[in-house]
Amino acid sequence: MYLARKWNEIMGPKDERLEAEVNKAAKVSANILLIGSILSLYYAIMLNQVAYTTDSPILTSLGENIIPVQLPLALTILIAGATTVAMQTKSGFFSSRKQFAEIDSMPWDYVAAFAVFCGAVIGILTCVMRIVAEIQIVGLDHVAWLGDLAIGVIFFGMGFALGFAAIALSIHDAIKRRREIERELEA
Repeated sequence: MYLARKWNEIMGPKDERLEAEVNKAAKVSANILLIGSILSLYYAIMLNQVAYTTDSPILTSLGENIIPVQLPLALTILIAGATTVAMQTKSGFFSSRKQFAEIDSMPWDYVAAFAVFCGAVIGILTCVMRIVAEIQIVGLDHVAWLGDLAIGVIFFGMGFALGFAAIALSIHDAIKRRREIERELEA
């Protein structure tokens, strides 16, 4: 509660029109995620059912010829995220907060904070998930702690760079589109 309240104090009030646009984009994205997840799950169920009924285990060399379930699921997530960003950018904004609704220049402090957050989430998640996977596969005694930490640091750097570029490009495109919309309304 405290963090949410503090976040709202820092970010300021929301613009109702932009909030409606965010909700519309979120609804489309949620539908894409729901349908794509259901299709991916159904595909996984069918893979397991066919493998079981034909006595052909997937986790053998046979599995090399099969499209992994992670692929359609990852594509679903990517498409849903890209759709949300595209819809918001097309509307000429990137945030429903009034503080960012009509900016004319890049808020580099926000971009940097967003990039650090992205990098930290990806870096920590990568490091922790690798450790969990190693504990399950090779046991606690054989976990490569420093190697996992190093990979987490590398993924932090990649997440930071990708997050920085993605949010900067998104904000730039939103500013450009908002200016186009304003020119069209003035004409």
